[in-house]
Amino acid sequence: NGASAQEYTAERCKELILNGIGKPDLAVEILDIAPWQPAQQVAERFQQGRVVLVGDAAHTMPPKLGLGVNTAIQSAQNLAWKLAAVLNGAAAPQLLATYQTERHPVGRLASEQSLVGPAASVLTHGSDAKLLPTEKRVPFFSLMAGYRYHSQAVLDEDAGPSSPAEIVLLEKPEELTGLPGTRVPHLWLQRQGQRISTLDLLDGRFVLLAGPAGTPWQTAAPGVAGSLGIDLVAYRLGADGDLLDLEGGWQAKLGMSAEGAVLVRPDGFVAWRTSTLPTSPERRLEQVISSILCRSRVGPPLRPATAEARPLR
Repeated sequence: NGASAQEYTAERCKELILNGIGKPDLAVEILDIAPWQPAQQVAERFQQGRVVLVGDAAHTMPPKLGLGVNTAIQSAQNLAWKLAAVLNGAAAPQLLATYQTERHPVGRLASEQSLVGPAASVLTHGSDAKLLPTEKRVPFFSLMAGYRYHSQAVLDEDAGPSSPAEIVLLEKPEELTGLPGTRVPHLWLQRQGQRISTLDLLDGRFVLLAGPAGTPWQTAAPGVAGSLGIDLVAYRLGADGDLLDLEGGWQAKLGMSAEGAVLVRPDGFVAWRTSTLPTSPERRLEQVISSILCRSRVGPPLRPATAEARPLR
């Protein structure tokens, strides 16, 4: 509103608080007053050697739309499982490079969107931030779940080449269909007589969802988990499986055949899917997960380096 920081005395701040709360008799004590200026910045790199940026250190933006905390939580979730996998020796250090590849475009878009439309001018008054025109606005749901990752931590056998520097937004973000690189879609299921969502299956492990005829995928999972040193749980959909789809929507929602499978990363994103059943599902699953973890070979867990010499580059 053009007022200087000096004009916000303790009495004025107290008055503003009481007016905002609507209770003039409330006991309010002003402990400190600090000026605040909206900022919109995105770090050029989210990782440099052993230093990794997350949250406001990676991307800061005005509070319009509440994108700051949502984007920060998404980035932290993306980074956490990768960092744990590298430190535990299950993944190669190169996996951490996919944090920059996947999250930088999303952080940049969210930061830009916080400056779209006339309301943003109130937040950026007097700052150097450049407002984007309203026609550049992206649907809010797209910023939350309607984007698609392209990186080495996603294996899409049907996708063509794409630029990792550009974010890919889904045409219909509200209709997730199990595409590799997108969030796993919600689907109501029944497990042991209890109604659950596919999202309830996400507990920090890799999750393999197999079709009704995908028993070999489920059988292969324990051996693959042991050989690669990862946490992997497998479920089979079907009348005689672990998960019962009462609405019959698994084919459309997950985009796989009866003998196919969908692999979900610990952060809830689809890492890979297939509609075919190979001669050796165990070997194929090992290859897929090794590729996603940026391991150059299939075999026992990589040995974690010591804390003093562990490379993260």
